[in-house]
Amino acid sequence: MQTIIAIADNKEIFDNLFTYSILCGLRFKITCSSEEALNFFMENRTPLFIVECSDTNIGPLKFIKRLAPACAVFAVSKSADEEVAISALKNGAAQFLRLPCGSREFYYRLVNFIRMLNLDTGMEKIQIITLGKLKIYPQNNQAMLDGEFIPLTATEFKLLILLVNKLNTTVTLEELYLALYDTENMQYTSRVVSVHISKLRHKLRLNDLPYLQLANIHGKGYSLKYTPETENRNNG
Repeated sequence: MQTIIAIADNKEIFDNLFTYSILCGLRFKITCSSEEALNFFMENRTPLFIVECSDTNIGPLKFIKRLAPACAVFAVSKSADEEVAISALKNGAAQFLRLPCGSREFYYRLVNFIRMLNLDTGMEKIQIITLGKLKIYPQNNQAMLDGEFIPLTATEFKLLILLVNKLNTTVTLEELYLALYDTENMQYTSRVVSVHISKLRHKLRLNDLPYLQLANIHGKGYSLKYTPETENRNNG
């Protein structure tokens, strides 16, 4: 897919801004150099630039519009000065967003902007597993609950995927242990797995989700049970 080019004096401005966008299939080339951005553009012919503008520096936007005038520019700024927005729009920005804003808000603003301009970013088809308020993104090793990211470790995510792939059936202790450690040495299996399961249950806040339960099948393993009819009944 094509990559959107993002230019900022300090790359940290984009640290949290792109999280949701990346998760949902957009990719970014982030740089502090207008020249590097333009070189990347010449090689990849990306359709969109995101440019940081400030009280003292609108140079990158002017540079991009002069050398790639057909490209769309989405300007962002931390400045509260209205003149920064006016200057950005006067100098070719098609859209302006004042920061800070949340990662999800940025994503939807950007996607609507792309749609409005009929740009083709070649967004990836991201697999999403939806279990009520829980959304799982296997390609990105991420999960969200009620719109918020869940800080799962790599081990916890492995467990979750294994349980989801065998939804409403029992995953044996042997299967869980093998997925975690890639070994058939079953010493301390039950205790080790139960610690990770306990943490996973807590992070997924399963006590608050009656339609999604992580059950201990005594002496055998665990089962993630999803009952959408319970969810619909509670919502009703």
